Amino acid sequence: MRRVKNRPRQHLIVSRVHNRFVHVGYLIFRSVDARNILWSNAIISLASSACVLASFQLAHVKFSHGLGGAFALGIGSATWLAYTWQRHVKSTRAGGLRPAHQVWHQKRQPSLKACAFFLIPLATIPAILTSQVFPLLSGSSPLALLALLLVATSVTALYAGLPGECGERQALRRIPGAKMIWIAGAWVTITALWPIWWSTAGVSALPPETLFICGERFLVIAALTLPFDLRDTKWDPEGMRTWAQVLGDHGTRWLALALVTLAIAFRLYILPAPAWGPLVGLLAMGPAVLMARRDRPETYYGLLDALLIFDALGLLLFLD
Repeated sequence: MRRVKNRPRQHLIVSRVHNRFVHVGYLIFRSVDARNILWSNAIISLASSACVLASFQLAHVKFSHGLGGAFALGIGSATWLAYTWQRHVKSTRAGGLRPAHQVWHQKRQPSLKACAFFLIPLATIPAILTSQVFPLLSGSSPLALLALLLVATSVTALYAGLPGECGERQALRRIPGAKMIWIAGAWVTITALWPIWWSTAGVSALPPETLFICGERFLVIAALTLPFDLRDTKWDPEGMRTWAQVLGDHGTRWLALALVTLAIAFRLYILPAPAWGPLVGLLAMGPAVLMARRDRPETYYGLLDALLIFDALGLLLFLD
């Protein structure tokens, strides 16, 4: 009799627990919005870490004790800080951000500051690791490569200019036709050249694949930047003369596809033997950039950034 009497009570407890889990799941997954993930710079930060790991893989760099992973983590943290800084700079100007972006950014200021406080120490890891082996780094002039790295860092910091209305005059992105060049050049230096250079401590020269790895990275970043520029054609001032503004929808898509195709040719040259596995990420980028439109949802742009992660996974899985 006791077991029979307890059944309704047990059923009620199970029902309540189930309802609580459903409620918590609703609260969690209701907030998982493509805009939140993309605007928080989470995907692009993971993508930059993935690009570092891809550079190590293509240059046949092997690390123990997690040093390569620590370097990639630092670059990802620095990327989050850089992109969040640029959004903050734009938010200090009238019309600097699209209305939805402005509201999102202002609402999450406390959370963004807390993340920055946590990530700043992590972002210094690559610089610390480089300083520890600087006298052993390869190249005819390590100081020249260090100067190039400082230039790329400065470009990243001044890409959107300084805070305030007057600070817009220092924005490098407003130089006509240069927006895509700044972005791709900074990514090449920070996610390809720097990690490969750091990995050459005690070696007489950079790996012979370095130039092609950097060329491939430039082409890939430029190709994935074009759909974003196409989206922003109605927001970017006409004087910026971005490639998307100049070429229009059709021309932008085909230029992006051409850049991806050339990047695949570079990858084939780098690979020790032709194989489909290490190419899956680049091959997926072709149809992705051809789908570019001005009115694509935010999910599309998040997936574009995520393709860099997918490409790195392909290299880690299929390239010895």
